[in-house]
Amino acid sequence: MPVPLVGERAEHLPRGQRQRLILRLLRRPNERPARRMLVRLHPADIAHLFPLLTPDEQSALVETLFELRLAARLLRELDGESQRRVLERLADERLAVVLRRLPAHDAVDLLERLDEARRQEVLARLEPAHATHLQNLLRYGPATAGGLMDPDVPRFQAEETVAETLERVRRLAEGRRLFYLYVVDERGHLLGIASLWHLVSAPPERKLRDIMSADVVTVRVDAPEEDVARRFGRYDLLMMPVVDEDGRLAGAITVDDVLDVVEEQATEDLYRLANLDIHEGVATAPLRSVRLRLPWLMINLATAFLAAGVVSLFEETIAKYVVLAVFMPIVAGMGGNAGTQTLTIMVRGLALGEMDLRRSASVILRQSSIGLMNGLLTGLVLAAAALVWEGNRTLAVTLFIAQTVNLTVAGLFGAAVPLALKRLQLDPALGSSIFVTTATDVGGFLCFLGTATILLARFSP
Repeated sequence: MPVPLVGERAEHLPRGQRQRLILRLLRRPNERPARRMLVRLHPADIAHLFPLLTPDEQSALVETLFELRLAARLLRELDGESQRRVLERLADERLAVVLRRLPAHDAVDLLERLDEARRQEVLARLEPAHATHLQNLLRYGPATAGGLMDPDVPRFQAEETVAETLERVRRLAEGRRLFYLYVVDERGHLLGIASLWHLVSAPPERKLRDIMSADVVTVRVDAPEEDVARRFGRYDLLMMPVVDEDGRLAGAITVDDVLDVVEEQATEDLYRLANLDIHEGVATAPLRSVRLRLPWLMINLATAFLAAGVVSLFEETIAKYVVLAVFMPIVAGMGGNAGTQTLTIMVRGLALGEMDLRRSASVILRQSSIGLMNGLLTGLVLAAAALVWEGNRTLAVTLFIAQTVNLTVAGLFGAAVPLALKRLQLDPALGSSIFVTTATDVGGFLCFLGTATILLARFSP
């Protein structure tokens, strides 16, 4: 069956149909229609469909992209799991070719995915100056401003005239986008920035020193990437200079690099809250997914026995008042939902730097108060429903007390657990959901069944 061409008619197809058409072509990358399509298609679109191919199809596609000199662009766009698999299959010489074609900060991202021995083997195949440059970037670490920055940012001397600068800008503009001009002194210290608008509107004989702005938002090379993202958001920047500890210009970070960081951080927090490994994706092999998920599931199973142990303490009460079994999941489920709400707010606040750890007590008190008020209101509704359903006032009072206490516990632990992990220099989202759910399950069952044992035995007929 002939493979249809991707032409202007394909551009007007519905999105799902167009993706299926492209996927069919990607499965036969050596054929002429596919090769024509690969040249025109954005690498991000190929990367989006790459995990849907079989390993053999992926290898054939990468081979064709090398022939078309497009492999480096694809590798930069792949998700972490797909990127790891391709890097494992690439020979060192081919990987060195990829590194030569990528910007320095993207090349470093790939090198950081290799073990130390292979990294040195690949670097040895590069030109000495290029390898030294990449090694300098590697020492900053992947999650820092130094690891994110492009070190090849143009530098302009403060004593240059506008005419001289414009001539240089014309030459540089052929190979890069220029948002701002970074003005430095003879030792490389950042003095200020000048926009292109100020440059083209200034008299040719004026010095850069006279038209630059000294009010510059900078970040140090060792700043965490979360701080970088916050600064971009706070000041609405397109590009931000990076300086070393002495104030010398080390490079610059663009907003597209920060968007990648924001996406990665959001994905990581989402995975952590669900107790998933960040390296797992929809295309991960089943056995590998089992290995990544099983440890947390086993921990969850162990904590579930705590809740089961609490319930077992009240077997006689449950046997005597079977109706309690109907309402137990409601109390535990409401506590778990309330704890997840608080936990989500806390993890987001800590990630965005909205909380001062020195005021942890007031944050915990506020979230506990919110839990208490929600517990009172939902407890009243639950008690009224139980009263209408069973006509038992003692049961209604028991549910009201248990619901109030459990949602207060949810607010307390939902705030305290991520704060405690943060103080221990751990990811606030890591395992928090297990601890909070365990607290609400144990607290909910203990309060509900304990109160029921006392009140029902005393006041029920």
